[in-house]
Amino acid sequence: MFDPFDATRSRDAWVELQRLRDEAALVTVANDLRYVTRYAEARAVLRDTATFSNASGMKAPGVEIPLEDRLLGELDPPRHTSVRRVILTAMTPKVVLAAEPFIEASAASLIDALAHDRFDFVASYTTVLPNRVTVHLLGFDSAESDQLARWAKELMESTFPALNRTERGVGFAAAFPEFAGYIDARIAERSEQLAAGEDRDDVLARLIRLEVDDEPLPPQQLRALVRNLITGGLTTTSQLLGNLLYALMSRPELERAMRRDPHALAVAIEESLRLTPPLLFLARGCVRETEIAGCPVHAGERVVVGAASANRDERVFDDPDEFRLDRENADQHLTFGYGAHVCPGATLARTVARIGVQTVLDRFGEGALRLEPGFVFEQVPTYFEHGPRRLPVVHTPPSARD
Repeated sequence: MFDPFDATRSRDAWVELQRLRDEAALVTVANDLRYVTRYAEARAVLRDTATFSNASGMKAPGVEIPLEDRLLGELDPPRHTSVRRVILTAMTPKVVLAAEPFIEASAASLIDALAHDRFDFVASYTTVLPNRVTVHLLGFDSAESDQLARWAKELMESTFPALNRTERGVGFAAAFPEFAGYIDARIAERSEQLAAGEDRDDVLARLIRLEVDDEPLPPQQLRALVRNLITGGLTTTSQLLGNLLYALMSRPELERAMRRDPHALAVAIEESLRLTPPLLFLARGCVRETEIAGCPVHAGERVVVGAASANRDERVFDDPDEFRLDRENADQHLTFGYGAHVCPGATLARTVARIGVQTVLDRFGEGALRLEPGFVFEQVPTYFEHGPRRLPVVHTPPSARD
C-alpha cells in the first residue's frame, strides 16, 4: 500500500499516483492516512484552515510538536496568521530584489570555482547557492555558510523531519545542540546589538523587532523560524534548482528554447515546480467532522494533500506528465501551498532559481554541459522531497567539440 512517508517509494510513485487519482479524489493509504489525489479537492483542503490543522506538520503519524518548537508550517491560525505576517514583513519582495546583486555575484563566483571538465552540480552549486543567500539575508557571517549547510543537511537526512528526534534526543535543541546553539547565539548577539542602538536591517533583525499580539517573538520561536529559513533554502530552493538543471541537461530542446526565448525560463521554473515538485505533499490533521469529495473524514484523522499528484491532475493540466513551455496554467500548481499557507519564501526560491539557471546559461555555451555517461537519477533521501542527490556533469568547451 502506498505510504507517502516511505522515502523508498514516495518520490518515484508517479504511476501509483496516477492509479490512485483514477480511483478517487480521496483514498486511504498506509497507516490509515487519507490521501487527497486530485487538484480541486487538494486546493479546497489547503484553503480550509478551520477544519484541517497544521499542528503535526510533516511529521509521521502520532508525532506531536510543542508549540514553541513549531515551524511556520506547523502553526494554525490565529498564531500562524500573526507569525506568517512577521515572516512576510521580514522577507518582502523589496528585500529579495535588493539581494539580487548578491545572488548574481554568488552564482558567478560558484561557477568560476567549478572544476574545468567534471564536477557535481549538486555539491558545488545547487545546494551551496541557496544556503549562501539565506546566510546573507539573515546577516550571518558568510564564513559560516558551509557549516550551516552541513548541519541543515544532517538534520534533513536524519530521522528528525519525521519523528522530531534522533538518537541524541527529542526536539531540535536536544537532537542538534550545536545547530540550535549557533542560532541561539546569533539571536542573542543581534538582540544586544539592536538594544545598543546599532542600525541592523537584516532578516534576523527584522524578526527580532517585529511583534505578535504586541509582544516580541520568544527566543525559542525565533529559533524555530530561523531554522525554517535555513533548512528551507537547503530543501525547496536547492531541489528546484537541481531539478531545473537536470531537465536542462537531459533535454537539449529545452536548453535551446530557454536560450532563444527570454520568457521561457520563467515558464520552465513553474513547469518544474509542477512536474517535479521539491515538496511532494502537505500533511494536515482533521479537527472536525467533514467530507472530501463526498467521503466522510473524521476528527482526528490525518489528511495528506498530495501536491505531486494534484499537479498532474488531467482535469486541470493537459498532457500532465509532459514538460511544456507553452503551458498557460503552469503557475497554478500547489507546490507552494494555497490560500493562507502559501509559502512566504516562494518569491525568494523563484528568484534564486531564475538567477542560478540564467548564470549557467550565460557562462556555458549551448551543449557544453552533459550528464556523466551512465548517470542514473538518485533521489535525495528525505521522504517529502523530490530532487537529485547528485548531478555529475561533463563540461566540453567549444574547442573540444569542433
